[in-house]
Amino acid sequence: MKCVKPSTRSTVRASVPPPSTTDDAPASATELADFVEQLGIGLESSGLPRAAGRMLAWLMVCDPPEQTADDLATALVASRGGVSTTVRLLVQMQLVERVGRAGERRSYYRVVPHVWDQAMTAQSAPITLMRQVADRGLAILADAGPGRRERLAEMRDYLTFMEREMPALQRRYHAEKGTNR
Repeated sequence: MKCVKPSTRSTVRASVPPPSTTDDAPASATELADFVEQLGIGLESSGLPRAAGRMLAWLMVCDPPEQTADDLATALVASRGGVSTTVRLLVQMQLVERVGRAGERRSYYRVVPHVWDQAMTAQSAPITLMRQVADRGLAILADAGPGRRERLAEMRDYLTFMEREMPALQRRYHAEKGTNR
């Protein structure tokens, strides 16, 4: 992977503390590498490129939590160009954000706070859109026999359920965590 300097359009100018090494339990390099690979494969099965899954996995466990493109290339044994492409994808997907440190010109990357909650919230729009399309399809097939409508009705029913239950699940999650989002 070859590195192209990322554009500043997606830069978040946040104050990032200097690197810390305060974690109590050091993980072995082999264990971390295995974790990064496993999560990369897991996220690949849901449609994310493996390189993006590996990068997201690394950013979830690295110390410090903010990494430069060079840090990412070294940790992931990847080319700078590949890191640049993958970072751009993760920033566009709003899973990773670009931050700066006062007095430094380099960009740092970190996982967006509350990333999983945001990712699930982002799934609501496609679910609603697909349910609306299913409703439209059922309207088009209003005079068709039940055999033609059955698969589409199942799709619509499932998406209606998910559309209704996802916000409730998120509220329950926040209630359990004691967060107010």
